[in-house]
Amino acid sequence: MDALISSRRSPLHSIQWRKEFSTRLATMYHGQDNRLRVPADKTVIDEFFRSLNPSLAPPRRHELLRLFLEQTGAQRSFLDVIRSKRSPAYNQVLAMVDDRCDPSLQFAGISGSAAFLPVRQWESEEYMQRPPEGLHVRVSGMDAVELYTHLNQDRRGRAERRIVYLVDLTPIMCLVLISNVSYMHLPEVRSFLSRYVAFDSYMGITLARGFTLEFHLPHYALRKDADQLKDSRRLRKHRLFRLSGEEAIYEAQLSLVVYGVDDFFWAAYFCEDTYFRASNPITEYLQDGDDGPSSGVRRSRFPIWDPRYYFLSILVVRMGQITMEWTVIMEVITSRLDEHDDLFLEEDPSLNRTKEYTWILGTLRRLRNLLSRVISTVVSFDANNGAYFDLEAQGALYDRFRECLGQVRQNTAELAAIRMVLEQRIETLEKMSDVLVNASSLSESITATRQGNNIRLLTYISIIYLPLNLATSIFGMNQVGSENAWWKYSVCLICLAGGTIGAAIGLQTILPRWMRRQAKHL
Repeated sequence: MDALISSRRSPLHSIQWRKEFSTRLATMYHGQDNRLRVPADKTVIDEFFRSLNPSLAPPRRHELLRLFLEQTGAQRSFLDVIRSKRSPAYNQVLAMVDDRCDPSLQFAGISGSAAFLPVRQWESEEYMQRPPEGLHVRVSGMDAVELYTHLNQDRRGRAERRIVYLVDLTPIMCLVLISNVSYMHLPEVRSFLSRYVAFDSYMGITLARGFTLEFHLPHYALRKDADQLKDSRRLRKHRLFRLSGEEAIYEAQLSLVVYGVDDFFWAAYFCEDTYFRASNPITEYLQDGDDGPSSGVRRSRFPIWDPRYYFLSILVVRMGQITMEWTVIMEVITSRLDEHDDLFLEEDPSLNRTKEYTWILGTLRRLRNLLSRVISTVVSFDANNGAYFDLEAQGALYDRFRECLGQVRQNTAELAAIRMVLEQRIETLEKMSDVLVNASSLSESITATRQGNNIRLLTYISIIYLPLNLATSIFGMNQVGSENAWWKYSVCLICLAGGTIGAAIGLQTILPRWMRRQAKHL
């Protein structure tokens, strides 16, 4: 049995980053500029979902992304949309592009990819702290039209390392991305955009057609409840957080995909939801010269040239961000619930407080479920994809890999502790809710018993007055003469009263006994 288990686990331990990625695969660079082409009878949206789509894929696999893109009203291409309706929203700077090439040495007399040798001095502390700025550097903010024009240019020799930072991805910006996607990485980009739109949680690495490193980290942000902070795209929701009074929890997604053919020619797309903030962060990043995906932690003029290192560095920063967001939410929940521990035990005849805390319990469960998804995703990524970072290798670069993964694990442990506290709060509220339900049931039972006693009293009174009413009705009829003696009325009344009381006693005592005897004989 042990041998069988070890044989099943061996493929996971044998996976590793391909050694050929460490040298320039120049023969594959031309494929990066082979972009999506739209036939005359098709639209760019249809071609994007049709191309390289496996036949076994469900028809509605990317339905949310398709609906998101169809908001642009694209008849055929992005240019047709711009010509038909030029909206002021298209002029918003929602993208920040960082293009540059890694300096390399080319040796004369050697042809092909072997002529290029990397000059990345990972063992040099100076290189690790202040890597070269690169060649053909261009860092700028762009609107939809500018981004389309820029992405439509060939990358080879101009943008071997490309970082595209997107704020509050709009349908028109998404249309720009799919209009310039390379056929070589179209399935990966399609899955990336679909997961971002669907508010999905995912982390993974694939080595098909080069490499793809990807993460999606959904979370909630606690901010003031204001109409101007709502998502104009109607892609993310926000809910009033009644525990805090004037605040709401906003859905937010952090998504990164890094794909390429080797460690020298790669691109990264980072999508961040910032609609609940006061300003667009791209302007600040451009003014300060900061890297957008790292939230300003790194400077643009000191780029990270290795794709795996860049992926892990962004993951560390963003894991720290969502850990802080969850910590704030948990602190608010804890402080508010500690102030109102006895609310479930107070009388609430109108059930307003019961309804409010039922809503709060549902909100806490929603928070718990999302947090559990994120934790499970990170733990699974660490267990199944850690081998791609050569953690047992020696060197400064691999030391950074281990350091980054160590910080990710620390953040994951903090999120697990927050989830544990959240589950304890949910369990406490559920027990209080059970107590309230039991108390309500007992109160309803007491009320029903009191009503039964009142009905029994009315029944007794009815038994007393029924003979009297009947006798009075009989002697008050026109067919009965008025010369009848009073003793006749009294005798009739006594007989009717005795018969009514006897019938009531018989129906309540004698008849049930007789029925039980009959049941025993059967």
